[in-house]
Amino acid sequence: METRIVDTRGGVPFEDGADRGRILVSGRDTGGRYSLMEWIVAAGDGAPAQSYGAHRHGAIEETFYVRRGTLEFLLEDRVTTLRAGDFVRVPPGVRHGYANTSGEEVELLVSFHPGGFEELFLKYRTDQAQPPAGEGFIADATRDFASDFEA
Repeated sequence: METRIVDTRGGVPFEDGADRGRILVSGRDTGGRYSLMEWIVAAGDGAPAQSYGAHRHGAIEETFYVRRGTLEFLLEDRVTTLRAGDFVRVPPGVRHGYANTSGEEVELLVSFHPGGFEELFLKYRTDQAQPPAGEGFIADATRDFASDFEA
């Protein structure tokens, strides 16, 4: 393993619909121990959340650090408002999700422990010329990371 500095233009950028991010360090870089990505959640329309994208990962711990903005965050059955400087640790098996209803982008740092899940964001990125081969993000996450996504 080698040390690394990732500047403001570094990392591996990707888009996921209206959201976008960049992988700062991947599981491949850390021997699978963890990964870290910057995640920009597109501005919401100011309306109440219709969905939080509730899901859980049986094999991954996920953390969220809000760098800028306001985000509604679902943890099990409770919704809380996160603001810049707030941090959430989601152990494996815990139901979670989020919605941006603020009308402004939200900047997050998101980590996965162990690493590897971030590769799905690259594989199924929406800013590529050809659709990716495979069953889809949710099918791969379910199979490879014991994830469960609510409809």
